[in-house]
Amino acid sequence: MRCPSYVNESYVISRASTAPHRDTDITIETTPHTTFGWANLSHLDSSIVVPQAINQRLLRRHLNGQRKGDCGADMTNTDRTVLSNMVSELATTRALLNCLIKEFALPEECLHYTWPEGMQGIAPGSFVDGGQWKGIPLTISLPNQQQFFVLVDRRDHLGSHRYLSDVYARQGQGTWRCLAFAEFARQLLTACEHMTRASNDELLDQVLQSQHLTAAIVAHNMTGQHPAPLSGYLASEQGLWFGHPNHPAPKARLWPEHLAQETYAPEFQAQTALHLFEVPLEGLRITSNGLSEAEVMAGFADQSRARPGHALICMHPVQAQLFMQDRRVQRLLELGDISDLGASGLLASPTASMRTWYIEGHDYFIKGSLNVRITNCVRKNAWYELESTLIIDELFQRLQQTRPETLGGLSTVAEPGSMSWAPKGVSEADGHWFREQTGAILRENFCRRSGADCSVMAGTLFARDLRSRPLVHDFLQRFNGAELEDQHLLDWFDEYQALLLSPVMALFFNHGIVMEPHLQNAVLIHDNGRPQQLLLRDFEGVKLTEELGIKAIQVGLHPRIRQSLLYSREQGWNRITYCLLINNLSEAVLALSWERPHLAPLMWQRVERQLQHIRDELVLPAPELDALIAGQSIACKTNLKVRLAAKADREANYVRLASPWATEARYA
Repeated sequence: MRCPSYVNESYVISRASTAPHRDTDITIETTPHTTFGWANLSHLDSSIVVPQAINQRLLRRHLNGQRKGDCGADMTNTDRTVLSNMVSELATTRALLNCLIKEFALPEECLHYTWPEGMQGIAPGSFVDGGQWKGIPLTISLPNQQQFFVLVDRRDHLGSHRYLSDVYARQGQGTWRCLAFAEFARQLLTACEHMTRASNDELLDQVLQSQHLTAAIVAHNMTGQHPAPLSGYLASEQGLWFGHPNHPAPKARLWPEHLAQETYAPEFQAQTALHLFEVPLEGLRITSNGLSEAEVMAGFADQSRARPGHALICMHPVQAQLFMQDRRVQRLLELGDISDLGASGLLASPTASMRTWYIEGHDYFIKGSLNVRITNCVRKNAWYELESTLIIDELFQRLQQTRPETLGGLSTVAEPGSMSWAPKGVSEADGHWFREQTGAILRENFCRRSGADCSVMAGTLFARDLRSRPLVHDFLQRFNGAELEDQHLLDWFDEYQALLLSPVMALFFNHGIVMEPHLQNAVLIHDNGRPQQLLLRDFEGVKLTEELGIKAIQVGLHPRIRQSLLYSREQGWNRITYCLLINNLSEAVLALSWERPHLAPLMWQRVERQLQHIRDELVLPAPELDALIAGQSIACKTNLKVRLAAKADREANYVRLASPWATEARYA
């Protein structure tokens, strides 16, 4: 895997004093060894915890510049390299701790909000500032005698914390140490491997690759030359700089070495023309709902350029390069059966998914295949998903027309057309291969009706900026003008969570439809910052329960398509509760209650009330919802465990976490 690298040297900290003094001098020296520790420089800005190996003057310039909207344009390259590496290590450390806490420490009862036995090695400045405690102690003691210690801002049943101090580690009763990032990651993964009895030799490399790419992303966006992440829709798609907050390697990509990510990755504000091939009309497969074949074809490329009897298909430029490496494709090119027209298609910008393209002013997004492993999945359009997407689109169209009152205010992003191509006369296996390589889906460009300036992807809305602060506060402040009051944050959250919960629950209990409402699949439409509508997208991930949902399909299904759509009721419930409560709402709660942890239990009370309101409106039995309201534990997907086992994402299991309203949680 090739990751753009801005790092040419390592740096080591040199302190004049270890006392927690506000005027302690910190200098940076070059060294061939990386020996980073972590330090809380909260006297510079109470919202950011930074590694020791960073100059205070550099940090002040970074923070002050960002407040003015300048992300560091006046920094030297060395300054930017050091700072971007530190910010990326912080983000990756947070993600690893989140995985450890949610998947291991909480369900295995290895986490305690207590001081560890023995504090040797922990600097007093890490937990006391001017006689005041800096936070709540959190100690994790794992079966292999590995321990971790950090201060947090709250006790949280779902393991969502703001980390306030250095992260310390030790074995047994040894001395606590702040570890170099790579060593911290190694020790954490080793402890998790011991608990799962599974090992993945690639995982540590993936974690480090993810961190390196994150550093390059941070350095690129630190220049202040790019749109703010929540300034508009495309900026929000390209502003998810740190990725999934509960994933061990959110930016790991098995990218072709000869193709620079800066040219194609959303975090670098890439824009490029799609790659075109001319293929015979014979072999073209088009499926649609409410569109003619000509309209579907025009959605992908300007067909006036094609010769008679031919059509133009478009691809991700990287996918096109991979496609042409296959000997079957090379033979077709040599024979002239297909023609390579190069990067001459629509000018498009990649969104956060890497393979879905936004074309300004166009009626559709284009979701194509990308045979690159991103995190843990190869992002191709499987042949059966090209079919099932249109089946789900038709189902939603029908329900909106015939039973809208049963959908809980559902707003979806239509996917009314798909197109793929395979040469005539090939085997079934080869036909499937060609369709998966060439297949693409049209997705409605909702910005044409909702306005790009009024649309933001929820994953970025609740993500962090380059100072490790939630972006949502500056977003709301921009529209509110005055200081945000607690009540304003509570009311805003109330509106957001109602828009999210109602349709997902209504679809599950009324129709047996299982959405995948994680943060990246949700787009908020707002009016001067106030939630107006929440769009749920990506029909590839929609499933149907076997006892209800699958019965609504009115066409005969190929067995493989049926299999891809089918979920048991238990599978469906686990998925939607994880996506709703842990992936989505717990991140919203953490971001909105930043520096105000007392708001979190009030927000969860509103979730509980909304669930009760939904239950009161349901006619059919809803035993799972009854149990959830009563305080039953919540399913949490095991993103780290499935990667330790080197399994596909679809094979991830769940652990159980305590409900945030089952027992009162105390907050700092």
